[in-house]
Amino acid sequence: MAQHKLTTREYIRAFIRVGYTSFSIAPAEAIIRLIDSVIQSVLPIATAYFAALTTTALVGAYSGNEQSAQNVFMYLIITVVLGLISLTWNNISNYVTTKTRYKIQATIEDQMILHFMALPFWMYDDKEVIDLHDKAKRFSYFFSYIFNTIASIATSVFSACAAIIALIILSPGVGFIVLLAVAPGIFIQLKLARQQAQHWEGNITNRRKQGNMSWMIQDSRYIAEMRIYGVAKHLVKLHAKLRDSDEKARLELELKSSWKQLGANILQELVEFGALIWIAIEIINRNQPVGQFVYVQQVVSRAVGQATSLATQLGRIDEDLANIVDYQKFMELKEVSDDKSGLLQVPKTIELQNVSFRYPKTSSDVLKDISLKIEAGKHIAIVGENGAGKSTLIKLMVGLYGATDGKILLDDQDMQTIKVEDWHKQIALLGQDFLNYYFANIRENIEMGDISKPFKEQHMYDSIDFAEFTSVVKKLDKGADTYIERWMADNNDEITATELSGGQYQRLALARNFYRDSPIVILDEPTSAIDALAEEKIFKRLFASKKTIIAISHRLSTVKRADSIYVLQNGKLVEHGTYAELAKPGTEFYTMFKSQI
Repeated sequence: MAQHKLTTREYIRAFIRVGYTSFSIAPAEAIIRLIDSVIQSVLPIATAYFAALTTTALVGAYSGNEQSAQNVFMYLIITVVLGLISLTWNNISNYVTTKTRYKIQATIEDQMILHFMALPFWMYDDKEVIDLHDKAKRFSYFFSYIFNTIASIATSVFSACAAIIALIILSPGVGFIVLLAVAPGIFIQLKLARQQAQHWEGNITNRRKQGNMSWMIQDSRYIAEMRIYGVAKHLVKLHAKLRDSDEKARLELELKSSWKQLGANILQELVEFGALIWIAIEIINRNQPVGQFVYVQQVVSRAVGQATSLATQLGRIDEDLANIVDYQKFMELKEVSDDKSGLLQVPKTIELQNVSFRYPKTSSDVLKDISLKIEAGKHIAIVGENGAGKSTLIKLMVGLYGATDGKILLDDQDMQTIKVEDWHKQIALLGQDFLNYYFANIRENIEMGDISKPFKEQHMYDSIDFAEFTSVVKKLDKGADTYIERWMADNNDEITATELSGGQYQRLALARNFYRDSPIVILDEPTSAIDALAEEKIFKRLFASKKTIIAISHRLSTVKRADSIYVLQNGKLVEHGTYAELAKPGTEFYTMFKSQI
């Protein structure tokens, strides 16, 4: 996905879009920022003007002019008042800026996250979508700063224009020369920013690799394997190589532009020096007021300074405004539609009719012509070699993906016509890559199983017991209030934490699954890290329930408890029956479980 280079019209539209969005989020603060731009541009020139009058009056007073002596104190008072107004307004402006930045950043961040979570599931496997999300996320993080930069740009534009207008009133020639002198710096800064934007765009995969490495080599859970295999130092070197290569290319771009920037800065200094020579000659030869030297020096310096600031700000914002195209494209990605029928009751049947499926942007089917029917309260096992399509089949059943061909029916109603949220409320799912909420304690981890209802402590302990996790919790000083990552503990013993084993983490995830208490339970290798005795107890209780259970497992002790067993091979359903029917020589099931049988 190539970086979109903004045209002048798109650049202006991007400015307007950021301004409009920011205004809609924080209208009062946006108006204050606009007023701030005007005040910040006018006050310094007014201060310089009265400072010049004060200087002229001082010279007059020194020469014995009584009126000038009286004017000195008046001008000084006005100058001090302007200074106090400026200080007071700056405090107000800083507070408004901080508040506005937070308000905009929080709103944009929440909108981005909610939109990302609402995308069709297949998009999470699409590299182009994930790349687009990375670029949009980068833009969203800096959205509030972009608004502040736009406000600063407005201040710089107003200030530079006000200063140049003041110079033109004094001397049109000097005003136009200063205006021409600042143009090269703005052009060079913009060009550099666009080159840096293109560089960042071309290295997004490299940068993602760096981020992943940095995260892994600093995560305590992976230290043991990396040290034993001796790859820690290797990864640090590889990360440094990628990082240095990225930074070297960026610095080379900056170096190429630095000489041009230096030339533009020298030109600005020469213009400023020339303006001072001119006003000095005017004062000497034409008896102009001495204070004009101070006035011209201050105004020219402000014009040049604000133009330089404008160039820097434009350069800084140019790259981010270019990314607004990606942000807009991402935010326009179609979310999962909720304009569907509601699910009024727990389905009595889940039926797949000739279902085939291939992942987006691939050419071969992962599942081929699958037909099966699961009745409420039945206990189903799905078995097959690794890569047979078992987990993909589960993803289709829970509505994360839609079938490429065929239908999935819930009580004769096509799943594609049902609100997926309604269907998910009926399901408790525990997959191979189960979640651990490392920021939370055991109680909070389990409560995540069903946040739609008030927390029930006894139900939590029942779920812990059901998952064979009670003995672990009882050994902890603070029981279920213990955090599951050691780095969450504090030094005052108010918060205690522990490090769970792989099997204990899995039992915690099972407890959360049981706490959900849904009528349909789907388990994808749920006890792979749990000892056989604990697994035996868990499934004995589980299969004794009246819930609909769909389990993927490679353990015969689990599979044989199912009412029906479905055997997948290379994406096809090759066998179906009870354990007694399938556990016979000559079946694919027997071949698969022969050593355990």
